[in-house]
Order: sequence, then C-alpha cells, then structure tokens
Amino acid sequence: MNNYNAKEVTVVVTPRDRYTGALTNIKRLYQHTDPNKFDLIVLDLGYPRKQILEIGQYLSSQPNAQIVKLGKVIPTEALRTIRGEINTPYTALIDNDSHVTENWLEPLLEAAKEHDAAIVSPVTLETSGVDEGSNLRNHLFTTKIHVVSVDNTPYLIEHKTFRRADPAKLPKEITPSEAFELHGVLFNTKDLKDIEIPQMTIREHLDIGMQLINKGRPIITQPKSIIIFDNLGTRASLSDLEFFNRRWNGRITKQSSDLFKKRWGYAFYSEPAIYNWALRRRIFLILRWMYIPIPVANKIDRLIGAVRRRLFPIWDPMPDAEQKSESLYNRLGNKFPDQISKAEFI
Repeated sequence: MNNYNAKEVTVVVTPRDRYTGALTNIKRLYQHTDPNKFDLIVLDLGYPRKQILEIGQYLSSQPNAQIVKLGKVIPTEALRTIRGEINTPYTALIDNDSHVTENWLEPLLEAAKEHDAAIVSPVTLETSGVDEGSNLRNHLFTTKIHVVSVDNTPYLIEHKTFRRADPAKLPKEITPSEAFELHGVLFNTKDLKDIEIPQMTIREHLDIGMQLINKGRPIITQPKSIIIFDNLGTRASLSDLEFFNRRWNGRITKQSSDLFKKRWGYAFYSEPAIYNWALRRRIFLILRWMYIPIPVANKIDRLIGAVRRRLFPIWDPMPDAEQKSESLYNRLGNKFPDQISKAEFI
C-alpha cells in the first residue's frame, strides 16, 4: 500500500448497511472536495463484481485513490486492518450510503486543530426512508451516554440530542459530544491508532467514545459540516440483503453486546429491541427491492413489527426509560467508568 505523507487527510469509504450507494458517494466526494487535499481508500468488503468494476473505472483517472480488497468482513474489522497503513494526520471515515456536501472538510479540519480533538463529527442528516418522515431531518447532532436502573441494575441508553429535528433548528456552534456515528466522522489519526477497535457491529461507536473520554480526548460536533445519510430510501439490491444479513445477523449482534458488557460491565436497556430493529430493516430492504414505494413499505414494515411485538413481547419494564435516565458521568460523580477488559474479541 502507498505511503500517504503529503496530504492532511485520508478518506476511507466502507460499506455500512449495504453495498448500494458507493459510486454516488465517491462522485459526491470528488464533486465537493479538492482532490489535492486528500487521498482516498475504498474498502472492498465483497462488493458485487459489476459494482466494484464501475468504482474502479471511475477512480482509474484519480491518482489519489486506491481500492483495497479485504473480503467479506465487517466494517470494524476492516478499519482495524487498514488503520496502520494511514500516514496522514487525519482520517475521515465515510459510509458508502452517506454523501458529503459542499465545504464539508475544511470546517472539520479547522475544529480538529483548534480544539485538539480526537474526533470531529459533522451534523448527519437523513433522507426519507425507513421510519419515513420529512425529506431531510437530523439524524445525529451529539450523543450523550445515559444510564437508568431497573431492579438496581444499571443499563446504558444512547441519547441522541435533537433526534429527527428540523435542520434549521439545530445549534450553530461547535458542541461537545460523548460519542459519534460512522456515517461520517473525522479522526485524529494518532487517536485512531491508539484505541482498541472491538469486533462489534453495534455499540462500537459508543465503546470508542468511552475509551477516548477516559483518555481525556475531546469529541466534538462541527455544525458547519454536513453529511447526508441515505436512510435505506434508495432501492436495494439482493446483494445488499446479503451484506445486511452478514452485519446485522442475530449471532454477531449478540456477540457484539456480550463483548461490550465484557469490556465495560454494562448492558444496554434497548438490547432486546435491537433484534426487532434489524428484522424490520431487513423487511424494508426486501420491500424496496420489490419496488414497493417508501410510504407503503413503511406501513407494511410497521404492521409486521407490531404483530411480532404482540407475539414476542420486547422487554421494556420502563417505557419512559430515556426520560428517566441521567448522564452516566453525572451518576459516577464526573468520574470515568472502569474499562474492565481490553479484549477486542468475545
């Protein structure tokens, strides 16, 4: 692999939930970013042959790009494999179903330098898709790690601020956060290489956030930078379903949850619901592959989900758990939670 020393940023594009969207993602990247300012690594995690050939053809004229074939592995394993080869001061991770917008990179770099941040997140907006809503709404501004107790057992809650809010109503100033999401994020490469990247498909972003907070490294959100997440709205292909099943199958999500608990001693309150979440999105992918319009697909999806919940009730002893939760760090007296294991595998 080439050594990248002349530029500030290496952009790494990887599949998240599916393969669809990669070429559009890459074209938008070059549309909105000066190619002299970054190098690009596209991670091939088993793309269909036609799709990876199209990506390769488009990138053939770009001297700053390469495709790295890693096989059918999950995104965290791919990141763990590739990070040692990155030699730029910063690394931008972008999922293939997210699109950058005009002037997305410079505000992230400026904020990273000004605040000596380990992570700078853009504002992530989502298009209409699964869980249909407005055409464009907030997906992620900042994340807070909350805790709630049930029968004297503490459970963590991922609290997303301004969830699904009108983008015009979001704060305009740089804001501290306790975690991030991998739709799009800028890492200080030194921090990326200094953390453990556990073999998880869920909670990995929260695990990494907790590691960095324990190290005293800042995580911030820069509202001047915007990423748009295609929330499964674009029609899926059958290969997308295969990738989704690989990442979100019950075995690996259960292993991810068990690994998080092994590392931090906490389970998540919403853990039983994540399996229903994955099933509903799997159904939605199939419906969209069948050309079912988004509104109809969501109605069918919600109906199936409701029937399943009736037949197989989800553990939820405190329906207003998020409202009753509090900051984990406040509960601990502004101390850091103990990381009881550094194991990256279950």
